[in-house]
Amino acid sequence: MDHTDVDNVKPTEECHEVHNVDESKRLVGQLYSRDQAWYFYKGFAREHGFSARRGTTRLNVEGNVKTQEFCCSKEGFQVSKVNIIDRQRAHTPVTRTARLESAVSKADIDEAIALKEVGVGTSQVMNYLTQQAGDYHNVGFTHKDLYNAFQRGKAKEIIDGNVNTLIAYFDNKKHDDPGFFMTYSVDESGALHNLNWSDSTLRSDYTCFDDVIAFDTTYKDNLYGRPIMPIVGVNHHHNTIVFATSIIADETSQSFEWVLQNVLEAMINKSPISVVTDGNRAMQRAIKYVIPYAKHRLCSWNLSRNVQANIGDPKFTTTFLKMCESMNASLAIALKHKKTYLDVVRAIEDGISRMRMNDLKANYLSSQTKPFQITKLVDLESHAVEIYTCESFRAFQEELQRETLYRIQEEIQSLSDECQNYILPKYKEKNRTFEISFDSRTKTLNCSYTKFETVRLPCRHQLQVLKHLDYTYLPESLIQSRWTKDTKASAPSFVDLNMPPEVMQIARFVALRATSSRLCYFASKTDAFFKPARYEMKRLTEEFENSFGLNDSVNRSSVVNNV
Repeated sequence: MDHTDVDNVKPTEECHEVHNVDESKRLVGQLYSRDQAWYFYKGFAREHGFSARRGTTRLNVEGNVKTQEFCCSKEGFQVSKVNIIDRQRAHTPVTRTARLESAVSKADIDEAIALKEVGVGTSQVMNYLTQQAGDYHNVGFTHKDLYNAFQRGKAKEIIDGNVNTLIAYFDNKKHDDPGFFMTYSVDESGALHNLNWSDSTLRSDYTCFDDVIAFDTTYKDNLYGRPIMPIVGVNHHHNTIVFATSIIADETSQSFEWVLQNVLEAMINKSPISVVTDGNRAMQRAIKYVIPYAKHRLCSWNLSRNVQANIGDPKFTTTFLKMCESMNASLAIALKHKKTYLDVVRAIEDGISRMRMNDLKANYLSSQTKPFQITKLVDLESHAVEIYTCESFRAFQEELQRETLYRIQEEIQSLSDECQNYILPKYKEKNRTFEISFDSRTKTLNCSYTKFETVRLPCRHQLQVLKHLDYTYLPESLIQSRWTKDTKASAPSFVDLNMPPEVMQIARFVALRATSSRLCYFASKTDAFFKPARYEMKRLTEEFENSFGLNDSVNRSSVVNNV
């Protein structure tokens, strides 16, 4: 440390005007040489009634001065006690540091970006650069400087056309898939604010499995730190499926409302029965405003704490926990260290492609294999094997096994001859009873357990009554198409002439996709199958394109834009 008295140093000609305090405001924020900075601070000290001295000097690896501190001459020394009676406020030393140069050099930022691209965090990058320089003081910039440099790089990428590239990518998607849906909003400066997209396959899936949807905003591992919100559900194989994806500016009620409104628009304004979220209050307000009649449930730990107590069915909790956790795990891996919006979109598309391949495999297994039957109710099991997918049958089978824990204790005849009520206590828990009402005319069974209303599969109590009534099959009232093998092929025909054309188109698309999925699966097995299948599909595609006049570029553009 250099404690030279300020009055013993003479100013140089180069900086004789710098210590003029009247001009101090004009000089704030400028870069100084060490001498200029010293005389400026000395004048500042004299003007404010204290003396100054040189503080800590830091050198770089070549031995040159990197930073120099100037401070009050009393800084660091103990102050004598003040008389309690005549107390005066002690002088508080004011320290000013003149930074020679703290900007991150291009070489440093290039090296830092290279490390970031392979997954190294900002703190780790700073530690690495510190080790390379030999000491933290030799680096020449702080952790905050490095962070700001990264942020400026993000902004520059947006300015350079990242968003325009993404919109062009989606335009091409629309060209290849007329059912592709995309919408976005911009802020006052014209920057991307919110974005939502869904392809025709995702939209058709929604028509089959729209009873329950789930979403949260867990994923922010992208260049812009934007929340990524996939809207997901569960299909008839009990696998997670994606209906749409949104990238939003923030987690406010306005952003969530924007997402819900545009998702409903993509899905022909067909609202879900239930919405599962992570408990975000802003999201709850948006749900109540946009889809007020939907039941709002919580997932993750909120789901296990609240819904299980309310519904009384652990399977409900488990199903949606698995759904949220599966999507979390898939996206966490797929989106790790993705750089641009386009990177994020492609990563999500890759994940959806893997889900679709799993769906094809599950379709094949359900159609070509039969699960083992393990109860003595052979007829009921056989019927369930024929109609349910493998995973849905296993869930049914678990309930069928548990029906033996119950017995009919009492039959109560209602005023109507067609209706009968049954009281079922549980084995060794006689105080725990359930009531079933059976209508012989409509063959409907309503249970106080309400599992069927929640999960849409017959419960153990309903199955006990069917056994009591000697049923050898499941009545139609207990079969929900969303868990059956033919759920996609049995999509609504929409014979109502008042139904919008776009709804009818999606319904036809669902039926065609279900019919062709097995063809695609088998054709992809070998090259011998693949070539003729592709040839026939291309031939039909060209034939249909000609019928729409899509070979003409003008007509093609018109048709695409009008879909």
